[in-house]
This record gives sequence, C-alpha cells and structure tokens, in this order.
Amino acid sequence: MKLNIKFDQAALRREIQAGLDRVAREQTRDLDRLRQQYTGHPVAEIKPALQRLFARYDGKITDPELSEWAQLISDGTRIEMKPGRIR
Repeated sequence: MKLNIKFDQAALRREIQAGLDRVAREQTRDLDRLRQQYTGHPVAEIKPALQRLFARYDGKITDPELSEWAQLISDGTRIEMKPGRIR
C-alpha cells in the first residue's frame, strides 16, 4: 500500500506567516502596556517586568539587551516587534 501526501506549501507558508504576525502584534501590545506603566521609572524596576514578559513567550533576553530595552521603556520609547517574512 502506497500513501501519497501532498502539502500546499503556499498555504502552509501563509498560515505560518499569519501566526508570526499575530504573535508580533501581541508582543508589541504587551510592550506598549509596559511602556504606559513604566515610563519614567528606574531601569532596575522595569527589568523584572520585562523578563517576565519574555518568559511568557518562552523567550530569553540577555542582560545587555534587557537593560537597553528597559531604558527605552523608561524613556517612553515605543518598541514594535516585526516578524520576518517566510519564504
């Protein structure tokens, strides 16, 4: 018995891209909330909240990046996540 399976690769790429786009929007929304909550606060206060956010998405962030992003949030700078494109 021979089983023949075919995938619509274009449709699969579209679905993956849609998922990546959705996650990027969610992460940007979460970062906006942090910015609204922590603008003007010390970096040391923001870093734990930022680490928790990354952990919720099973992500990791190095300390230099964590400090940089926390400073941006403290300064009130908007951070927007942009997913790469699936080819």
